[in-house]
Amino acid sequence: MRLLLRLLLLLVLSSYLLRHYGSSLRESLWHVQSAGNGELLNRIPGITKDHPQGGLAEANLPPGVLPRHDLTPGAMDPRVTQSNIRDTICRRGYTATVRPPFEYTNAMKHHLMRVYGARGSIHDYELDHLVPLELGGCPNCETNLWPQSRRVFPGANEKDEVEDYLHHQVCSGVLPLAEAQREIASDWYAVYERIPRGRQGNGGKGSNSEVVYVSGKASHCDQ
Repeated sequence: MRLLLRLLLLLVLSSYLLRHYGSSLRESLWHVQSAGNGELLNRIPGITKDHPQGGLAEANLPPGVLPRHDLTPGAMDPRVTQSNIRDTICRRGYTATVRPPFEYTNAMKHHLMRVYGARGSIHDYELDHLVPLELGGCPNCETNLWPQSRRVFPGANEKDEVEDYLHHQVCSGVLPLAEAQREIASDWYAVYERIPRGRQGNGGKGSNSEVVYVSGKASHCDQ
């Protein structure tokens, strides 16, 4: 009889707890599960909170293809806007007017190689603007600069092709400036994969050079 009373009391108590604290318990369990899933994702190479759009594709890229987005998220030059692209990035010779001097870039290159833990000779790397000057990237912001390896594929040459392609898209009115900046800052290689091969572009009206896309490479023809 006492056992039956204890079971009945236990059922009543359980019902009371679930009715009054069930939602809090479910919320706590959800947070635990979410934290566990996040920890699992962060253990997979190439998948971090800083790379929300790369997904599993980034995990298949060699190290050094994409910058660390916690160090180099990209930064814009506030002087360049959609309304003045004809007078700035789409004007021939514009990038030469905003490019930082060698003294600055050389010192920054040494600094960022140490920050990134880059190995090898300084000549194995290019100090790259993640958002390039021809797309309104900040010329001297550390958050827009990174040591890009010349010894990986896809590498500096392929990113140059992406820069030329997006510059042409912006200056021809196909793509808004802000969208081009977002795309190259988040995952430039994803843009590289979608560039149509065998097509020609002129780099935009008033640009510095003509860019001819042949066999996946970009050749610059000085005007």
